[in-house]
Amino acid sequence: MGQGYRSWEERRQIVRSAIAETGQPPLSSFDLTPSEEVYFRARSAKLVDQLARRSSNFKAYYALPAAKPFGYVIGLSSVIAFGAISAGVYVYLRSKGAVHTYPLLAASATLAIAAIGWWVAGGISHRNTIRQNTNNLLFARFSQAPFGDAMHRFHGVFGNDLTDRVSNDRVVALRTTGNDDDRRAATSVTYLLNYFEFIASGVLRGDLDQTIVRDNIRGVVIFYYDKCEPYIRVANKRNPKTYESLIKLRTHYREP
Repeated sequence: MGQGYRSWEERRQIVRSAIAETGQPPLSSFDLTPSEEVYFRARSAKLVDQLARRSSNFKAYYALPAAKPFGYVIGLSSVIAFGAISAGVYVYLRSKGAVHTYPLLAASATLAIAAIGWWVAGGISHRNTIRQNTNNLLFARFSQAPFGDAMHRFHGVFGNDLTDRVSNDRVVALRTTGNDDDRRAATSVTYLLNYFEFIASGVLRGDLDQTIVRDNIRGVVIFYYDKCEPYIRVANKRNPKTYESLIKLRTHYREP
């Protein structure tokens, strides 16, 4: 079990250890001048301190940082509606009930209502489009023969037991046997993981409905990620962008 509280010094050591795992060359290999060395060391220490402070609010539950692409429409509509209402109030207070100001008040009210209506109608349309695209994507992929064939080959070689993990060495060994079935089995690993990375990326960018994805394939994502976690970790360590979205999605699905 993890500790309930970690001191700042321990969190600093954790950050340094995580950075050291990337296998970067030593600082002496860059032939820095004394001024450059002081500069980089000072700012590196400052960044480590900042990360240690930010990690003090760590929680076991990881909230998925999904983007909200419709947010700019909401913001723009809110600005227009607020501006129209403010203009109407200003005109009303300055006119002291003059009849000739009624068309201006009506125009302000119409503009505010139109902005709010654009917000509501656009929000409903956007939500329905996202849900429809998510359902179509999930159904289409699982109904395609190549996807089913990849799953069949994957389980034929690696089985269904979670304790029998898929490692990078194991995949590389299959690729070098010279056997077509082994190469296809190795390819099935990257094929399936790339698909789930695509799904996770869509969820993070707000292009796919995360509720539908969670309700339909949460268990599938968890199984294949946990089964292939050693392979994923090696690939991500080699390139931090590899399976970045899938790692975030799996972390979100973890029990707190």
